Amino acid sequence: MTPAPPLEVRRPFFSWYLCKYVANEVLFSFISGTTIFLGILLLFQAIRIMEFVVMHQVAMRDVGRLCVFLGLSFLPLAAPIAFLFAVLMGVSRANSEGEILALQVNGISLRQIFAPLGAFSVLLSAVVLYASLYTVPQGNRSFELLYTRLGNERVIATLKPGVFIDGFYGLMLFTEHIVPLKNELKRVFIYDRREENRPLAITAAAGLLKAQPEKGVLTLRLTNGAIHVEDREMDMLQQKIEFDVYDINLQVGEQGDSWRAYSPPSYNLPQLSQRIAETEHDVPQHRQLLVEYHRRFSMAFSCVVFAALGFSIGILSQRGIRSSAIVLCLVVALAYWMCYLGANTLAVAGWIPPWLGLWVPNFLFLGVAYYGYRRYVGR
Repeated sequence: MTPAPPLEVRRPFFSWYLCKYVANEVLFSFISGTTIFLGILLLFQAIRIMEFVVMHQVAMRDVGRLCVFLGLSFLPLAAPIAFLFAVLMGVSRANSEGEILALQVNGISLRQIFAPLGAFSVLLSAVVLYASLYTVPQGNRSFELLYTRLGNERVIATLKPGVFIDGFYGLMLFTEHIVPLKNELKRVFIYDRREENRPLAITAAAGLLKAQPEKGVLTLRLTNGAIHVEDREMDMLQQKIEFDVYDINLQVGEQGDSWRAYSPPSYNLPQLSQRIAETEHDVPQHRQLLVEYHRRFSMAFSCVVFAALGFSIGILSQRGIRSSAIVLCLVVALAYWMCYLGANTLAVAGWIPPWLGLWVPNFLFLGVAYYGYRRYVGR
C-alpha cells in the first residue's frame, strides 16, 4: 500500500486570535504613547500658556480649556507617532523573545502577522482623517476665539507705565501709572489719528479699560480731562473740549466667525473646499490652501506608513529594541518630520505641486519599510 499523502492544513489569512494577540501587544503602548507625546507637544507651548497666568492673570479654568483645544489640534500629529512607538515596542518584544519565529514555524507568515497591524492602522487613519477634517478644525477655531478673547480682556497687561505705546488699536497711548487688578490708568495722554484730517489729543486724570466680548468692543473710559481737536480742513482751527467722562470704543471684532479671521487649519472640509474654489485667482493663497488640504490626508495615511515602518524595524532587530524604543521612535519621527517640512516648504513656494510635496515623505518611508521587509525575508 502506498502511504497516504500528508494532510495540508490551510490557515486563514486573517485570524481573530492573532488579531487579539497583536491588540494586546500594541493597544496599551499606543494609549500611553499618545498621552506622552501629547504632553511633550504641550510642553513646547508652556511659555505661551503661562503668559496668560503670569501676565494676564487668567483663571485656571480658561487655561485648562486652552490646553484641551491645543491637545486636540496636536492629536493628528501625536497619534501616528504613538502608533509607531506601540508597533516598535510590541514587535521588537515578540521578536526578541522568539515569538515571531515560533509563529513562522507554525505556518503563519509575516504577512499574516502584519495583517492585524495593517487593519488597526487603516482604522486609526480613518479616525485621524475624520478628526483632521472636522473635529480638529473646530477645536483650533475655539482656541483662536478663546485666545483672542482672553488677550482682549487682559490687554492692560501688555501696557507699560511711562512708555509711549504706538499702535494701541490705532491710538498712541501714554500713562504714568497702571493698576492691573482694577484695569485702571492714571494720568493718561492719547493721540488719536484714526481720522487723518481731524486728529485728537486727549488728556485725562484717569482711565478704565472695560471689555464687552458680546459686542466685540473694548471701551476705554476717561475721566476729568480735555480733548484738543485740530481740524486741518478749516485752516488749522484748534478747539479744546473739557469733559467729566469720555468713552473711546475700540473695535476688536465681534464674537463668532468675525471675531478673528479664520486660519487655514481652522477650516473644516466643506469650508476648505469652498475657500480653495474661491481663491483660484489668488495663486499664493490658493496654493497654501491646497497644501493644507493634502496635509490632512497625508498625515492620516502616515499611520499606515508608521505601522509598516515599525514592523520592519522590529523584525530586523535581533536583540530587541524595547529599551531604546522611545529614542528610536523620536529619531524616525524627526526624520519623517524633516522630510515633511522640506517637501511642504517646496510645495508652498511653488517649486513642486502641493499633492506631490505632501505625499513624497509617505512614499519614501513606505519604500524604506518595504526594503526592510525584503531584507528580512531574503536573509
